[in-house]
Amino acid sequence: MLKDKCLPAIANPINQEDIHRFTDLIDENPWLIPATVMLEIIPITVVAHGFWKNRQLKKQLQIERERTKQLQINRFRPSHHDGQPRPLAEHLHGPFHH
Repeated sequence: MLKDKCLPAIANPINQEDIHRFTDLIDENPWLIPATVMLEIIPITVVAHGFWKNRQLKKQLQIERERTKQLQINRFRPSHHDGQPRPLAEHLHGPFHH
């Protein structure tokens, strides 16, 4: 049913009269071409900027998550007296467990 309603509009050939009206409009108003191009470029620019900004924020979020994980791990890792942390494996198994 939907196919019957949509198909005639798509299958109609381009009317030659419409083409002539379009070319006449462009001949009378050549400024329409750059104006139309600008109207098409603006949304593309906004989408590209949003995509770039989204990638940047995802990367920043990934870095912050990793930093938070490292802080959580280091919070439970005791340090030596010289300020250097012990390896995590030594901390988990303890120095006396073999």
